[in-house]
Amino acid sequence: MKVESSGVVMIGTCEIKGENCTAKGTPGAITAVWRAPGRNQVNVCHNCLNEQISKGIWEIAGARIMSKT
Repeated sequence: MKVESSGVVMIGTCEIKGENCTAKGTPGAITAVWRAPGRNQVNVCHNCLNEQISKGIWEIAGARIMSKT
């Protein structure tokens, strides 16, 4: 699914709440992305954003996730 990043970092809670989420229960640094169709906003932390992209769930034009190996 294609998403568009807002590029804005703010404080809030992550809506994805993945394994390594940094803003699951307590507010932390998040960004807003818009999902197509309908441009629904999803607030997501850095770790969950990377996880969604690396698993192929989300796609951001021009985005790459660097391997940790």
